[in-house]
Amino acid sequence: MPDAEPALIGLFPLGIVLLPGEIVPLHIFEERYKRLVNERRDGREAFGIVLSEDDAVREIGCTAAVIDVLEELEDGRLNILVEGRRRFRLLDLVQPDDPETEYVSGTVVLVDDEPSDMPAPLQRRALDVFRRMLVLMDVETPREPGGDGPLSYRIAAAVDFGTALKQELLESVSEEQRLETLIAVMQTLLPRLELRRQREEAIRGNGKGY
Repeated sequence: MPDAEPALIGLFPLGIVLLPGEIVPLHIFEERYKRLVNERRDGREAFGIVLSEDDAVREIGCTAAVIDVLEELEDGRLNILVEGRRRFRLLDLVQPDDPETEYVSGTVVLVDDEPSDMPAPLQRRALDVFRRMLVLMDVETPREPGGDGPLSYRIAAAVDFGTALKQELLESVSEEQRLETLIAVMQTLLPRLELRRQREEAIRGNGKGY
């Protein structure tokens, strides 16, 4: 799909947000989406995942590629892994003639970040707050989330911050803005996590050993 050129792709409206570089499992059971996935199960052709809320879809979504078919059941249902690839802007929805067996398509254009020089101190600050949060969540080996994509997407894929925040990050075209947003959110979570940890330690401390 050439950059900045509209293209028609199959769409999978879901109640989740997929970020570039994120790997998520999907259970495919509707006939139309079995068809969508089976046409692309070799991973060479992507489809689009877009957040669907209240019978409407968001304008910004992410292309996805099938990277593994975990299970194929006798009735055709599939358990698969998909990986987010590129953001897109939905220009137009194309409804199928038979919505029971045919999937929705969309005319989309790919969306890239605005060029910028990412300040290293901001990245270090984001990672520092992220590691502090993991420690309070009792993660044994808190480390930088792996992958080659933007740090903001890797952090947001590693911890469940909720659909609304993930969609906000997906729609932002500034890595600096995304990291600042994540830092602010993580900093608001730290006191709550600290309080929860103190309560858990107090409960354990009140127990008696025999």
